[in-house]
Amino acid sequence: MRLESSLPLMSFEEACAEVVRYLKASVPLGFWSVSRQENGRQVYVSVQDDVYGRTVGDSHGWSDSYCQFMVTGEAPQIAPDAMAVSPFAAAGVTRKMRIGAYVGVPIRAGDGSLFGTICGLDPEIQPASLLDHAPVLRLLADLLGRVLEAEALRAEAEDRSVELRWLALHDQLTGLPNRAMFLDRLQHAVQLHRRDHRPVAVLLFDLDDFKAVNDRLGHAAGDDLLVRVGERVLGALRAGDTLARLSGDEFAVLLEDGGDPLVTGRRILASMREPFVIAQGSAQVTAAVSMGVADLAGHDEPVTAEVLLSHADIAMYSAKRAGKHRIACYDPIMTLPGARDLALRGPLERAVGAGEIDVVYQPIIELVSGAAVAFEALARWRHDGEDIPPDVFVPMAARADLLPELTAHVLEVAGAQLARWSVEVGHRRLRMSVNIPPAIIADPAFPDAVAGVISRHGLAPEQLVLEITEDSLLADLPVARAVAARLRSLGAGLALDDFGTGYSSLVHLREIPMQYLKIDRGFTGDLDTNPVTERFMRALLALGGDLGLDVVVEGVERPEQADVLRRLGCRYAQGFLFARPGPAATGLPAADLLRV
Repeated sequence: MRLESSLPLMSFEEACAEVVRYLKASVPLGFWSVSRQENGRQVYVSVQDDVYGRTVGDSHGWSDSYCQFMVTGEAPQIAPDAMAVSPFAAAGVTRKMRIGAYVGVPIRAGDGSLFGTICGLDPEIQPASLLDHAPVLRLLADLLGRVLEAEALRAEAEDRSVELRWLALHDQLTGLPNRAMFLDRLQHAVQLHRRDHRPVAVLLFDLDDFKAVNDRLGHAAGDDLLVRVGERVLGALRAGDTLARLSGDEFAVLLEDGGDPLVTGRRILASMREPFVIAQGSAQVTAAVSMGVADLAGHDEPVTAEVLLSHADIAMYSAKRAGKHRIACYDPIMTLPGARDLALRGPLERAVGAGEIDVVYQPIIELVSGAAVAFEALARWRHDGEDIPPDVFVPMAARADLLPELTAHVLEVAGAQLARWSVEVGHRRLRMSVNIPPAIIADPAFPDAVAGVISRHGLAPEQLVLEITEDSLLADLPVARAVAARLRSLGAGLALDDFGTGYSSLVHLREIPMQYLKIDRGFTGDLDTNPVTERFMRALLALGGDLGLDVVVEGVERPEQADVLRRLGCRYAQGFLFARPGPAATGLPAADLLRV
């Protein structure tokens, strides 16, 4: 029989037709069908009928059928003389059709639920040998169930594939095209400019003082504002213009058909005049934007899409420096931080790819003993004999999507160094902290990467502490919460870094299983001279203690600051007073290493 080899490759309807053809040829009944149960009716999916005149799509009430009794076990699956079976004899269908023999077997979906039946009927009573076909019938029903399940899985996979393709090219918050789709369209527009001298323009803008909205109203309200801004800007554009959300509060517009970018930019700025109603109607905010414009007119020298976008970025920062809420057009004389990206981004990509980013270490000190109890691993980059500050190359790495690779490199190097130091001191109580950027803590694969570092270097899981800034928790708190829970299940420590600088830190202390709290250096600067700051620090330390967290105060630079912290009962501190970040070659600053 051809059925066994070809069925897995068929659609469900094709498989049903093949089953019915096979049964009609092999088991001499006048009627064979495959039906599905739908809304209380038995609907024919495939039919071979020489007697009753049934066709595909015909149906009758399930309550009239013989199959209802077969499925519940009140009647047999095969009845050579159906009238000898009392439930069959009393069924409604008997009053409408002459039925001598009945054959039925259920078809079940992958979850075990009833899909329908294979059913055979004949007006005449059949010999007892009809019962011999029971194994084949059950096999065919099982095979149809498997085809049905496979088809459902294929449909689910296709739906998921469409969803993943959409997600890969769109921003999940606003539904707008994301950076990947915008760059693809921009690259195509630049190619048309190169070939046909078609004009192309990019408008890049972000919201002025957006952080203040998050700090004052919370990040849910900030997300709401981003969605509303996207909707309003779309209303100021033409049908052929492309609006994308590139990251955070940064948006970009692509004009491909000669539209005047300044006219479009002014429409966008004008659309911001009316306040936005956000946070479920509980707040009104006015949003202003700073915008940079870069364009290629008909016969301008072509540049790449990335360069054109960088030019718009430079112009946007020029608009901000000029006072915000305005438009600036790119001029080659502009020398803003964005311009440095053009020279440094390529070398940074090569340095990260080659593992040439250095890792230095700053100790965390136990204030009473002065011993180092942990180290924080920090990335450093030196290019062409110049030290590039982290506040320059780390944001640049984020813009170039290099942070996952950079973080993996720092984790690996720090893990290896921690293993060497553990051997040196003769125990595994020394800890190492590594900063984790926002995009990583929302990556479900990150815990496996951490587990790999712990395993490769033979570390105790609790030796590795992952420092998470509040920004890491905001983009997708449910995902961050799940990833954090997996990290804690590994045994790794979690620290909330820069505590006190965000609006909803307390919420995240409740949501995320933290062990450590790092108080931002902003609360340390005048700690020894300002009584208000001292009172505030006392409250923060008490909060950490009440929550059962180990508190580390950052930014300690003077002995007087350390004295105040000791008096307030602070156990751990970090800062230039104790040691500046340095390479591992400088060695451990204290031999008596304690456990944090």
